[in-house]
Amino acid sequence: MGKYETTLSGAAITSTLNQMSMIGDIGKEILKKFGIKKINLSKEYSFKIRGAIHSETRKRFGKDALYFYGLTMMDGYEKIVQAQGGFEIDKFYNKNYKDMNHKKIQIARKFRNKFLEIYSKELGDMTKKTIFTPIENIVGSSMKILDKDKIELTLTNAVLLENEIFNRGMVTAALTLLNSKWNFKLKFIKSKSKQDSRGWCKFNWEIEFKLNKDKVNPFDKKKELRDVAKQRFIDNVLVDSNRLRKQSDLLAIQLGKFIPPQMHKEMMNGNFSTDITTRRKKLTIFFSDIKNFTDTSEKLQPEDLTKYLNEYFSEMTKIALEYGATIDKYIGDAVMLFFGDPTSKGEKEDAIACVEMSLKMQEKMSDLKKKWLNEGFQKPFEIRVGINTGFCNVGNFGSEQRLTYTIIGGEVNIAARLETAGDAGKILMSNETYAHVKEIVDVKELHSIKMKGVSRDVKVFEVIGRKNANINKIKNFDKNTKFTNKKIEDLNKKIETIDKQFNVLKTLINDLNKQRLD
Repeated sequence: MGKYETTLSGAAITSTLNQMSMIGDIGKEILKKFGIKKINLSKEYSFKIRGAIHSETRKRFGKDALYFYGLTMMDGYEKIVQAQGGFEIDKFYNKNYKDMNHKKIQIARKFRNKFLEIYSKELGDMTKKTIFTPIENIVGSSMKILDKDKIELTLTNAVLLENEIFNRGMVTAALTLLNSKWNFKLKFIKSKSKQDSRGWCKFNWEIEFKLNKDKVNPFDKKKELRDVAKQRFIDNVLVDSNRLRKQSDLLAIQLGKFIPPQMHKEMMNGNFSTDITTRRKKLTIFFSDIKNFTDTSEKLQPEDLTKYLNEYFSEMTKIALEYGATIDKYIGDAVMLFFGDPTSKGEKEDAIACVEMSLKMQEKMSDLKKKWLNEGFQKPFEIRVGINTGFCNVGNFGSEQRLTYTIIGGEVNIAARLETAGDAGKILMSNETYAHVKEIVDVKELHSIKMKGVSRDVKVFEVIGRKNANINKIKNFDKNTKFTNKKIEDLNKKIETIDKQFNVLKTLINDLNKQRLD
């Protein structure tokens, strides 16, 4: 500690932290800033620690929070004082309480003044026991009677000037003991405070006692004051909590636009590690890009290019999220996705989801192509897709200052090269992916490709479409056929009815002709 550094006992700091326990770990956060993990009750600490705690509390929750702390301050020291024989003021009060109930106001005043005298001395003594300064008698308390029902109370200690409201709460807590059957209403009529260059503050109050003959239990009064202050404090905590929640929700929304939703969800739940760690895992990797993008983009106005690109990325992203893909990154016009981390439904299911997603994307691109042509986009974007399944390193890559969640490995390169080997509107995949999805898609096997850095020839399959597509067509044909047959059947029934009616009419006409001839 410096030459003029004022210190507080560990017990005083602990009392302050206990008072704050209802609002979380603000105190612990501040202790961490001071490099303190745990408070030692018998050790001395800089008074700036309590000042920092009080300042942060006031900033977040208003002065009502400090007033509440002050009201409960005496309780914070109770165990310490009790161990030393208890409060003298409590002993005096309990011994002479009957004098306070005396109907003669003079006796009541005499009791009050003696009470204040003891309180002032004990407040000063208690302050000296918990606040230590290199200069003697810098802390303390004094009381002066100004008239019959008015006193001047002075308290000097090492707290921040703005914490006058804290000290007022502490004084109020003690003075409420004066309330009894002869109930004195307390009123702070003047308040002065000043602070010197060393940080010590002198607080001066003029307090008025107005006699009220309503019967009030002093301890009930004290509890009432605390309850009111506590409720205001809690209201402020709730307001602050709602503000922080809104900020957190907004941040979460903004953050969700920059990182994969799966990772975002894990982070919000506190399950995602921010350490530099990687793991080996089997993933299905997806690459896509726009065929001849450079040539196409050069022929577009910048505004149109931005419009069409944003629409393209928006639609592809919607589909990717629908199928549960992890969006790794956008690289110019290219999109890199993968399935299997941070969440996975299983290797086969991940591969199927990836291929289904790719088909849906190509279908969407056909719709966009028609729309863009109608808007005057002469050569609309067309994409090609490459898919591969294999073991990759996945996790957080980078430094302590900045991390990137991504995948690396030879299998990633294979997916990228399959994409560049394809034509517009096509989906190429490796044999490793095909093995998982062969039950759901029709494919055409292409020539194997020898890739740089890959020891094996890569078997390549082009996705033609879903296997159930033809089945659906047949089902629809059968459905239509059944519908047509029913119509024919109904028509035949009507013809039969008409024939019967015609025969009846024909018979009737013949009978009439016979009658006429006869």
